[in-house]
Amino acid sequence: MFKKIQAFFEKTVARVEGNNTAFSRYFYLFAAILSIRLALEFFSSRRLFTTDDVLHIGLWFIFIVLAFIIQLHLFSGEKILRVAKLAIVFFSIALTAPIIDLILTGGIGAKMNYLSLHSWKDILWSYLTIGGSSFSRGATMGIRIEIALLVLASFNYIRTKRNSIVWGLAGALCIYTVLFLSGAIPLLLGYLVSAFHLQYQHNDQSTVLLLLTLDVWLLFIAGIRYAPGTVKKWMQSISPGTVLTGILFTFTGMILALKNYPGNWDLTPTTLFWLPLFLALAVCLSAYTGIQKTIQVNPGAGHRAGNGLVLLMLLISCLMSGKIAFSLALLWALLFLLREEPLYLNRVPLLNSLMKAMVMLAASILGYVSFNAPMIGFPVKWIQGILFCGTLIGVSKEIFSGRLPERLQSYFTHPMIMRLTCAGLILLAFIPAEMLFSPGGKTYGYLWAAALPPVLLVLFGKPAIRFFNYGLLPAVIVLFIYALYT
Repeated sequence: MFKKIQAFFEKTVARVEGNNTAFSRYFYLFAAILSIRLALEFFSSRRLFTTDDVLHIGLWFIFIVLAFIIQLHLFSGEKILRVAKLAIVFFSIALTAPIIDLILTGGIGAKMNYLSLHSWKDILWSYLTIGGSSFSRGATMGIRIEIALLVLASFNYIRTKRNSIVWGLAGALCIYTVLFLSGAIPLLLGYLVSAFHLQYQHNDQSTVLLLLTLDVWLLFIAGIRYAPGTVKKWMQSISPGTVLTGILFTFTGMILALKNYPGNWDLTPTTLFWLPLFLALAVCLSAYTGIQKTIQVNPGAGHRAGNGLVLLMLLISCLMSGKIAFSLALLWALLFLLREEPLYLNRVPLLNSLMKAMVMLAASILGYVSFNAPMIGFPVKWIQGILFCGTLIGVSKEIFSGRLPERLQSYFTHPMIMRLTCAGLILLAFIPAEMLFSPGGKTYGYLWAAALPPVLLVLFGKPAIRFFNYGLLPAVIVLFIYALYT
């Protein structure tokens, strides 16, 4: 009997894993199963659901499926794409829990919720009994049966793939532990909030943002495991200078917001999770710029991944704040015009320098509105300074790189003329900076001192372009630190 069941199990697994259906269809399958599960749960729990409930529970199930995929992949050694197909298909087991509750209660149902844990004794007892003493709420009988089925199936899958009971037990224990912790999120979140001495607000979204954070980072791990070589190529295409510049200008906007509107933002359980989500957005934007460079070399590659990253960034930012979402869309729009077809303005000399300065400004605005400052309140002097200085610096880099039109570039054939011109442009970029940022319009010369390293390196460094790039960065950092604290 057991052999027949095992043979059927292996045959079913092989059939699901080997299905040649495009993987994009599995996203639709997951959405379909999730929608049915939510409807059944709302009926079983007698819940007058809201959009927040759909979002909250949906993000929780995304976390569960991603956690299953990654753990089964790591413990079984099977390719992650095959495991993902299996996990999404058998996500249909999730439909059993509310149905079982409705049957066992004669149609009354039971309230599904997080575990009620108040002490270490509660935690231990709930862990050993798959949910604790109460069957009417929290971990209902249907949920316990569902968990038991999933853990047993996971054990058998890993044991079969590895041909090892030890691997199977280790994988099943790890999967069950993650399931248990996912049911104890309020307790874990409470510990975190207490550690930072925070207070919940009336419109608290900390649980949703915690789940979103977990989902995004698990998705990153899954993507790296699926195509490590491709991800490595994208990361190698990323310019460190571009990333550092983006981070610098974003932090500049944040500091300006705190300086000009100190009462508009507070650290709360909700905003606590903005830090890992901003880090995720930075990773997405960096990967997106890497993909854009890849597409320039190989136009047929990376479009789907780039589109997916854009959608992911918009989703993350929308759940954080509408202002952040709009500012991020502005930043993406400028990057799209600058570096992608059909316009690809990066090929247009001089205009591309202005566009790059606008990207710097958009990064600053993103940081500014992230701390709940109004976009229209962004200081005018900073808008003027970033656009003027950024454009001049961009033009000087074009001269060094030889990307100007032939007629213009012919004026800079002599190396010393090129060096003197770029040095002059750098000094010219610091003139408005000194005028705009010096308190009361007084000239103290601090910013001129910041301009000296790149000027000297441009005049005497070899190779010039490399010294120009690396010499300019500390000068710009000095410029902004000086401006922010005066």
